Amino acid sequence: MFASLDETMIGSTHYDVAVIGAGIGGYVSAIRSAQLEKKVVLIEKDALGGTCTNRGCIPTKTLLVTASLLGKISKVQELGLNISEVKVDFERMMARKDTVVNRLTQGVEYLIKKNKITLIKGKASLVSRNQILVKKPTGEEEFIDADNIIIATGSEEPKPSYAVVDEEKILTTKGALSLRKCPKSLAIIGGDIYGVEFATIFKALGAEIKIFEPALNILPTFDTEVSRNYERILKKKGIEIYTNANIKSVRIEPDGTVGTYVSIKETEVHVNTEKVLIADARLPLSSGLGLEKVGVKLENGFIIVDNRQKTNIPSIYAVGDVTGKKMFAHAAFAEGIVAAENIAGHESVMDHKTVPVCVYCEPEIAFVGLSEDEAKQQGYDVAVGKFPLQASGRAITLAETDGLAKVVCDRETGEILGVHLVGPHVTELVGEAALAMKLECTFNEIGELVHPHPTIGEALMEAARAILNKTIHI
Repeated sequence: MFASLDETMIGSTHYDVAVIGAGIGGYVSAIRSAQLEKKVVLIEKDALGGTCTNRGCIPTKTLLVTASLLGKISKVQELGLNISEVKVDFERMMARKDTVVNRLTQGVEYLIKKNKITLIKGKASLVSRNQILVKKPTGEEEFIDADNIIIATGSEEPKPSYAVVDEEKILTTKGALSLRKCPKSLAIIGGDIYGVEFATIFKALGAEIKIFEPALNILPTFDTEVSRNYERILKKKGIEIYTNANIKSVRIEPDGTVGTYVSIKETEVHVNTEKVLIADARLPLSSGLGLEKVGVKLENGFIIVDNRQKTNIPSIYAVGDVTGKKMFAHAAFAEGIVAAENIAGHESVMDHKTVPVCVYCEPEIAFVGLSEDEAKQQGYDVAVGKFPLQASGRAITLAETDGLAKVVCDRETGEILGVHLVGPHVTELVGEAALAMKLECTFNEIGELVHPHPTIGEALMEAARAILNKTIHI
């Protein structure tokens, strides 16, 4: 038998909503619940803002700004400028990253106070379907009763079987963001978003970079044409890429370097680098929460939820990385709002189909919806339109012509199934594509929409027009 809400323990405090985890999904859930006039408690064992703010999106994007600027400086002679010498101040760059992170975490703390949310620091676990035990850093324990619980504990760094992470020589992203100097050489295990972004950062800073990706292409969750196009771009920057790479072991050698032992198509490859970064898929932070005890269903450690963020237990919801849906901060943001609104009695539904995916390198990558292969696998009669940035007036003025716009649609209905973009500022442009898909626009409507000139957005318009061979500039 599970304890009922009435079977509370002595000294417990009652709330309408209790949120476990103050990352983006958690604090957004808490704020939206407070806006809906709920009494809310937010429980966090670590820093406010979670992985994204402290060890993920924000610090990496801050460093990518420096990397992007270095890339632009390398082209200044082409732009009519002469710069005699550029030096990287690594410590100052990392200090700026810390300043940005601190500013945003303080902003989260301010929002929590402004919305009159009770914040408790400590490790939470479920006692029942409506009660939480919080163990505080002081050793004190507090029981929390809540009509509804939202789990937003996020994810953690990978724990590979082939290596022992020490965050000195064999790093996860957490260790990479804490470096005090740039390594001379770096092997990166995993060529998806984080792997590619860190490769771009450290290559711009002067490191020799090797990427090892187990799949047939880097960025394996992206459209195949985009992945192959971007592999060419990275190789042009001097980054070595090994795909179809089965990692055998990563270990520290007697000379102090790190050896990476890989099998590629039955060929054994061994490289030595100063450091290795493990950028494999992240793992759900669901253990130790007492989920099994109260009957919450899991799959491979991820919490199973429906499109209203509900688990199989009526009083328990989950949002963000711990659900394994779309493991991005902006998805967690939206899921947090959906969970809070459903608890408050609204009919709010999460639409993962229109969640964009972005890479913030130079050039940027962004997509929303299905890849060409996925659309075909789902049985659509697929039509595709493409436009290369070599033909974009704006890309030429920016001296950034690597990239393309690609629109995937249903040939019969004209429905837009996916949009894939590579180029400058496309992480901003993809929002137009996501909105078009949410409103069920056809590719013709994108093609007929007047886009300002000169802009990268014109490439999206031209790609849509290319589906019926109506593009103008190619």
